[in-house]
Parts: sequence; C-alpha cells; structure tokens
Amino acid sequence: MESSNFDQQAKHIVSEIKDIIESKGQDLDTVLASAGISGEDGEKIFSGETVPSLTQFLALCEISGITIKLPSVETPNNPM
Repeated sequence: MESSNFDQQAKHIVSEIKDIIESKGQDLDTVLASAGISGEDGEKIFSGETVPSLTQFLALCEISGITIKLPSVETPNNPM
C-alpha cells in the first residue's frame, strides 16, 4: 500500500522532533519512557515504520519543547 502525503509529512516531522531531542542531549529511551511510549513503539516511530498516534505525537512534541495552541472561542453564558 502506498503511503499518503500526510504519512510522509508526519514521518518528516517526527524525524525533526528526534533531531531536536538529540540536540538537547536527552536520552531517547529515558524521555520516551517518561512519556509512556515503549521502546519498541519509539523504535518503530523513529525508524519511519509507523506513524505515531495522536497521543504519542503530542507527547513527542511536549518532550521536544514544541507547544501546540488550539484556538478557542468565548461564547456568552446566555441563551440565544
């Protein structure tokens, strides 16, 4: 099965996240374990064999220092 463009982009982003973690001098096994990602899953993710789940991706972002801000909308407390 051919991988989609999104899979390729995700693998590229994960590769960059790995570079950030390594450039900070952090041990990959230690930070993955602290984020709840098993060594086996981490190996598959960083080798490009699989794309991380949303929770794994957000954990990798947190480890590397990437912050994600979701937009919010304030609504009035009264009914329309």
